[in-house]
Amino acid sequence: MNAPDWAAIRREFPTLETWTYLDTARKAPLPRCVEAATREFFDDVNVNAGDDVWSPEAVESSRAVMARVLGAPVESIAFVKNTTEGLNIASHALDLAPGDNIVITDMEHRANLWVWDHWRERGVTIRTVRNRDGRLPLEAFMEKIDDSTRVVATAWVTYRNGYRVDLPALGKICREHGAHLVVDAVQGAGLIDVPLQDLGADFISCGGHKHLLGLTGTGILYMRPEFLATARAGITKTPSYFTANPHAARERYDQHRFESGNPNFLGLRVLRRSAEFIESIGLSNIEARVRELTGTLLDMLKARRIRTQTPENWHERCQIVNVLIDADADKLAANLHERRIAVNVKDGILRVSMSFCNNEQDLETLLRALPA
Repeated sequence: MNAPDWAAIRREFPTLETWTYLDTARKAPLPRCVEAATREFFDDVNVNAGDDVWSPEAVESSRAVMARVLGAPVESIAFVKNTTEGLNIASHALDLAPGDNIVITDMEHRANLWVWDHWRERGVTIRTVRNRDGRLPLEAFMEKIDDSTRVVATAWVTYRNGYRVDLPALGKICREHGAHLVVDAVQGAGLIDVPLQDLGADFISCGGHKHLLGLTGTGILYMRPEFLATARAGITKTPSYFTANPHAARERYDQHRFESGNPNFLGLRVLRRSAEFIESIGLSNIEARVRELTGTLLDMLKARRIRTQTPENWHERCQIVNVLIDADADKLAANLHERRIAVNVKDGILRVSMSFCNNEQDLETLLRALPA
């Protein structure tokens, strides 16, 4: 397979014509196919009264493409509005009892903390895995997991410094102790060429507005198929979109149990088009490009003697590189923004994040703008 034309692909992102955009871990710049999908949506509403875009078939087509791109059975994918909603569904889907414990890490986005708090009131203990200089090795998890552990909740790729957790190995440990693995995958899905069903997780939630190149208000919840019928759900009767009788709902024990009311028709149409765009490039090519760019930035930082907590080993990182500079990170980010360089600040540290649409010139522009 020929290597992608990265320069041509970059031209599909209008934002990059005027910005050095290195903040995809917050929100991704949108490719032109998103704009085209949006126009087609309104064209269909205006001309065909929404016959296509408001149809159940359009929703199921989006589901099929997402399942194919992310590597999961189509019946295991439910649509949610963001990562937090998916994690919240997972947190209420399981039976826990007083004396059980939940294991989380100290490098989670607050969304993966809030959703578990309600269990404290029911006698469930929450234990915290402490990072080791920005890393979450398996032994750190093993210190907290025991036979009373019922849930281990972690990010696949941490938001702060981009550390990547070894999910398949962690999933094996969880199964040995009878625990469920729940994963926030928003910083890894769409970049790492590993099928979701191979990660060893029971629940995986991911918003669509980062590396899946979609709109906010869209996302997916993957659930191992054997949980679909037994997991608790806030609603068990599905709306008329998925029933033969348009005036009545019916009992369902599939992924539609977790989808109540009208879906985000526009957002899901865009997500389908973005997923097709990702598929046309190839996740293996995308992962290789992100590995190359992050490796280049780490080498640049080392040459400048600028510290980072992001590991050099590719299997311990993804698209995020944090930058430890002796300066006020918020003021520095604001100054860079005035120069049309988009980065972010997390926990008082400058965070740089990139995707396959970036290039080496973006990194050089950033480094030239950093303090000596």
